[in-house]
Amino acid sequence: MAMKFLEHFDHPEKKQDKEHFIHLIQIANADGKIDDAELKMLYLFGSKLGLTQPEIDDLLQTSKQSAYIPPYELSKRFEQLYDVIKMVYADGEIDDSELKLASALAIKSGFEGEDLPVLLSVLVEGIKNGEDEEDLFTRFKKKRMAR
Repeated sequence: MAMKFLEHFDHPEKKQDKEHFIHLIQIANADGKIDDAELKMLYLFGSKLGLTQPEIDDLLQTSKQSAYIPPYELSKRFEQLYDVIKMVYADGEIDDSELKLASALAIKSGFEGEDLPVLLSVLVEGIKNGEDEEDLFTRFKKKRMAR
């Protein structure tokens, strides 16, 4: 019985993962609809984040806003933004409202405004070309240091 009771409390990392997933939902819905490719991608990311199918369904149905707590590590923040841009590109195109929301989430995640052009171009071009997240993170850090 104790285990069932404890399941009602989320570990801080699980809470952070849920917040990240809520942001992915917001990105997918930025153009006013979540299409099949975006929905498939959301289930894939939800599963990757360790969320169960009922948790994913519940988060998709609720539109509650909650405070976002970005990870401290640059690599984790980059990973989350990588997921966001991947979500944006799930339907094969990126519109201005999706890019604007992705930029806002990058700022909210702790990226500096002057990093955005480099960050977004590295991510968008890299994801369009099917490049690996780690390679893109390395490229971003090099370009950032070169400024």
